[in-house]
Amino acid sequence: MALEVKKIQSLSAQAIEDLKAIEKIGGLEHLAQLSEELKKAMADEEQLRAVSPMLPPYFAELRKKLGFLFGTAKSLQTHGVNRTKDIEGLLDQLSHIK
Repeated sequence: MALEVKKIQSLSAQAIEDLKAIEKIGGLEHLAQLSEELKKAMADEEQLRAVSPMLPPYFAELRKKLGFLFGTAKSLQTHGVNRTKDIEGLLDQLSHIK
């Protein structure tokens, strides 16, 4: 099995483009605003319970899941940056092979 440097370089360049897209994950402003509004609404739990006894735990669970989503998005961004550096290092090593 021969080392296909050109193919690896080509795929690496394409992978870096994919990772750059991951690094730009954003646009979660509306989710952040929703989470904040739910938090504000939860401050008056009595009023929520008067509307429906299910609202406080539902709001709390939704905020928890949104928090997990934000953490996951941040983690993906970090991985995107780190893997880009790794692949760029690979490309540098391959550039010495003829």
